[in-house]
Amino acid sequence: MRSRGLLTIVRELMVVVAGAIACAACSSSSAAVVSVQKKVQGILGQPNVTSFLDVRFGDSLYRVQNRFPNGSVETAPYGADTYRLNNIEVDGIRYARVKYEFTSYSGMQLVMAWFTPDSSGKVLEKLVAAVGPPTEQNSAKGSSPTDTQAIWQLPHGERVVYDGPKRFVAVVGPGGGPLKQDAVENEALDSP
Repeated sequence: MRSRGLLTIVRELMVVVAGAIACAACSSSSAAVVSVQKKVQGILGQPNVTSFLDVRFGDSLYRVQNRFPNGSVETAPYGADTYRLNNIEVDGIRYARVKYEFTSYSGMQLVMAWFTPDSSGKVLEKLVAAVGPPTEQNSAKGSSPTDTQAIWQLPHGERVVYDGPKRFVAVVGPGGGPLKQDAVENEALDSP
């Protein structure tokens, strides 16, 4: 009789987790700026970033080209494949440029995007809604998003950087550790 009670609890827990994952999958839209895998708080941990503009971390260059056929293939300074999009608008957010970088073995692991000044507030709002308050923030209380700098360190190794003054956002995927320096260099050198 006792094992039957334990089995019932395990089944109920599995139903809750499966339902949460299904709800997260159903609620995501291809137009979402940052897609987040929602997990049951307290059971499986905090949310983590899974994609940017419907391009998932780990996707191949080929998949990204199919998703956005008007982009162009480039080579990063250290030799990695990069896919660049110009002048894209999603959910009322306008990006002058978006670059996806790929590692040899882990697919897409870095996205860098330069947004227009009028999109600053929407970008920051979407990031906070998706992954919560920043781990670090550099702005005076009441500052506008265009004056805000923020960093999120997420539990699965992802890192999100928002730089309002430079109109720049970068998301390093869980396998993108080697690309962190490239995000910093691009932010400094490739501003619009």
